Amino acid sequence: MALGHLWAGRAYGTNTGNLFVKLSGSDDALTGKLHLNDPNFGFAVYNVSGAYDGTKLKIAGQSETGDPRLGNLSAIARLNPKGELEGEWETDIGARGTLALFPHDVPAPVETGAARYPEQIHTARHEFGAVSMDRDKLLALADEMQADFTKSEVIVTVATGTEQTRLLGDFKTANFGSDRASKIKLYVQQPESNGINRVAEVEFGPQVNVVMVQSVDEALALGILEKLKRHIQSLERTYATNFKKIGFGINQLLVFGAIVFLPSLNTLSDRAALMIGVILIVYGVNWLHRRFLPHVEIYLVPKAKGRLAANALSWIIALTSALAAALLAAYLQGQFPLLFYK
Repeated sequence: MALGHLWAGRAYGTNTGNLFVKLSGSDDALTGKLHLNDPNFGFAVYNVSGAYDGTKLKIAGQSETGDPRLGNLSAIARLNPKGELEGEWETDIGARGTLALFPHDVPAPVETGAARYPEQIHTARHEFGAVSMDRDKLLALADEMQADFTKSEVIVTVATGTEQTRLLGDFKTANFGSDRASKIKLYVQQPESNGINRVAEVEFGPQVNVVMVQSVDEALALGILEKLKRHIQSLERTYATNFKKIGFGINQLLVFGAIVFLPSLNTLSDRAALMIGVILIVYGVNWLHRRFLPHVEIYLVPKAKGRLAANALSWIIALTSALAAALLAAYLQGQFPLLFYK
């Protein structure tokens, strides 16, 4: 989809007021009018032209009346993760400031017998464990989201050192300087028949992998969530160090085992040594997990399959940590008289 043609928002700076922008034409040859209502200086209308390159909009124009006091206008605005335009404007007579524009393309009305104003908004949310994907799988997920939002385009935000935000159509043809991303966010919204926006958002990052759907129709919100959840579950990785289905991992097992074993030790120093040793093992497991088993792997290029290697490494970490804790407990009980002196 192309950039929307109807935008409204605010201008800030040396002149402050409401903005309305109406554009027409293709992304590389846009024309239209920019209307500014400054409460101090009144209305100003500019004939503008410009282009949108997939991430930012550049426009320039002259006053419709030719008034030299208004000057020639230029502006640059970037698309943010919510599909809004944020940027700066200036004129050749010295006026300058920032602007924020919000999409106002109106979908065709939908005949419905529902009440005009909803009683509540329903939000459905689900969090995932570790996830791994490449560009093809990411695009397939974005297309799944797009299927339920026919009048708006999915916004893709990619973090590869810096964040870049693009419409889905532009993202499909974009080239990135890095093969991997640290964070991905997919966002789309469109007005429903009662004027409230239906929203879907998927975010993959080092701390959380989550999908959220919001709608005034509870069944619709749950349905879209279930569809996206089934798709994302195929991207999840199951690590032996984290038993997601039962809510705990190897670290919790190590601490629980140490607590159960404490009464079998005779001295306070042995009990303290066991707990300190288990805490150090847990710290080592966490460090290895962050270093070699990240919460998210996002490849911006096709990736060779490596699920088995990651799962095998998780088993090695889990078994090694459990063995280390067991050997420590046995040593403190004096089970190795030939190797250690106690």
